[in-house]
Amino acid sequence: MTYEQFKKQLYHSLLELETAKGAEIGILEKGVIYEDDVAKRVIRAVNLSDQGKEDTVLKADLLYAVWGKGHDCMLYWPVRQFFERFKNEGWQGVLPELAVAINRENVRKGKLPTENDTYVQHRANLILRPLSLEICREELVNCVYWEFGDVALVLYLLVYDDPENFLSLKLERSITEKWGKRDAVLLTGALVNCSLRMPPRLYYGQDELKFYDDRGGIFMPGEQGVPVKIDKWDVIQGNVGYRLTTTRHQNGAIALFYPGVKERLAEILGGDYYVAFTSVHEVSIYPVRTKPLSNVKAELEHHNALSEKRNYLTGRVYRYGQIRGELIEV
Repeated sequence: MTYEQFKKQLYHSLLELETAKGAEIGILEKGVIYEDDVAKRVIRAVNLSDQGKEDTVLKADLLYAVWGKGHDCMLYWPVRQFFERFKNEGWQGVLPELAVAINRENVRKGKLPTENDTYVQHRANLILRPLSLEICREELVNCVYWEFGDVALVLYLLVYDDPENFLSLKLERSITEKWGKRDAVLLTGALVNCSLRMPPRLYYGQDELKFYDDRGGIFMPGEQGVPVKIDKWDVIQGNVGYRLTTTRHQNGAIALFYPGVKERLAEILGGDYYVAFTSVHEVSIYPVRTKPLSNVKAELEHHNALSEKRNYLTGRVYRYGQIRGELIEV
């Protein structure tokens, strides 16, 4: 997506958000002289803030939202910063932040975090998202996360979760530090929430489907539905591999870190296995005895070369050792 295409899509996406209802949304382009009263007020406010003078044009493209009696409430952001974030994280790295800022009513009701909120108000909606440290390290300086190799399991707040929408907001320490909870407590609770909201699922590597029945792919004890059939002696299937994700198929790589998942995979696959994080949404699993490590690395490299940057997680391959119960880079 080009920058110009992004600007148009950003504008239309904001108009469709329920949180933006009642606000006037617009994008102002640098160097353009506007006659519209709202546009002139925004430009004046921005230039007075940035330059200390009432210039009539902008130095950069600007996204704005105004509302209230006489449009007395105003927010604005440089569009370019969101485009750079979009290239790394996709819309999930852009829209939730805007939704939080615009929706003052939700903030007042405590549905979205403010600095005065408590941990109890939001703990049920805390989740973890897997992100690439290689790409996102600078953005995570003020965030809470577990680091595993070059994978970051980052603390987020789930803002929307229905069959059509899944949006989450990255939480910074300016909010979490006021909760008085250690990072380990926040992250552990979020991981448990993920496992309850989005249970793990295991599919055959060749099953590239557009729709998955959540009742299938079951491999953890105690779940109801259709268990995946695993023949640990099937060398052909072991070479093709298995795909680990979640019922939402959203940020599904987190499933590998759910309690008991790594151990259960070793049990049903008959021993050690290789792990290739093919995207933030899923993990490829190969029994060690059925596929050479060099082939796993080659396939991951090829897959990453064809994937969108926003879905990239890591180029490293890991091995889970059943005897020692460890996941190590190989």
